[in-house]
Formats: sequence, structure tokens, C-alpha cells
Amino acid sequence: MNSPAPDARPSDGRAPDGRAPEGYAPEGCAPEGCAPEGYGSEGYAPERVDYVDPRDRVVTQGGRTAGPPAGLLRRYAATVCTDSTGRVLLYRRTASAPAYPGHYDVLVGGAVRSGEDYRAAALRELREELGWERAPGLTEAYRIRVDDPHGACFLTVHRWVADRAPRPDPQEIAWCGFVAPLAVLTGGYTPLVPAGAEAVRRLFPR
Repeated sequence: MNSPAPDARPSDGRAPDGRAPEGYAPEGCAPEGCAPEGYGSEGYAPERVDYVDPRDRVVTQGGRTAGPPAGLLRRYAATVCTDSTGRVLLYRRTASAPAYPGHYDVLVGGAVRSGEDYRAAALRELREELGWERAPGLTEAYRIRVDDPHGACFLTVHRWVADRAPRPDPQEIAWCGFVAPLAVLTGGYTPLVPAGAEAVRRLFPR
């Protein structure tokens, strides 16, 4: 299904293309600009990440912004968040995002740092990007290899039912809100990050 027709406006106040009007704070999200001071991992302060072999075994470490050595992959951890009614947290990346700028996504996450496991990285990313200091009940949903134009990696996706409102970091997230998974599955929000689209298909089958 394409985006809503030009004369249609969703009942939650979004514009016809699914984007939020200027200053709009969707249900469940605090307004932009209220993230705790200092949050924002995409500034790419110097940090090291593990590079792994095709069996997800650590081989070496290197700088985050450097490409992986030949034949090795990065590790990424992400979480798909829902609310108590089953709606999924959807967000739009900022226009300055280094990968997929301006795209919608349901995967909240990033690179696994050296010495971290996937779960620890997922919890850190929830804290940095959405201000959630803890996520009781976080569980691993699946782990796959992703051959993405931005680099091959292992991606571990977690699930978590949010028990409080997020506080999005405006350096990372331009807009966010809880929406019906079916609206994402049927193309109501485009463009959508490919790995995020795959997560919705896997976790919310029709």
C-alpha cells in the first residue's frame, strides 16, 4: 500500500506522508530536544569495535569509523520496542544520519563495542538514543547476517515492551511514535530502512 492519499490525514495528527508536523510530539514520546544532556552516540567519539569472522568469533579490534579487514564483519545490536497495546515504536532518522538519512526504522541500536556482548550493547543504545536507563524483560529475538551496502555485519535483534515514555535524542531521532505494525507492513511509512522492514516482517507476521 502506498502512503495515504493527499487529502487524507491520519487521526494521530501526522501529515499525509506519515511525517509529523513541525513541533508535533507523538503519543508516548517526549518533544524533541529533551534528551538527557550528553546523549548521542552518532557523533562518533573515538571508540573501538570487534571484528568477527563468518562464524561470529572475535578476530581483532579496530576503530569504529574504519572499514573491517577483508573477510571480517562488524557486530550490531538493536531492539524493537512495543507498548502495552502491541504498537511498535517507529522513528525517523535525522537528515544528517551517516546511513539511511531521513529513513524510517523500528530498530533502535548500533555497533557493539569491543568487550561488549550483544545484550549490553542493546541496553546501552536504548539509553543513549531513547533515554531508557533500564529495560527489564529485554529478550533476544533473532540473529542474522546482513549484507548491507554500508557494510556486512551480524545483527542481533531484541524485543522489549516499553513501560515508560522515551526521551529521544534529537541528534539521532527526528521523530518517533508508537504505530500499528500493520501500517508499517503495508507501506504506510516510506522510505524504510531494509533491516527494519525485515524485522517487522519477522516479528509481526500477518
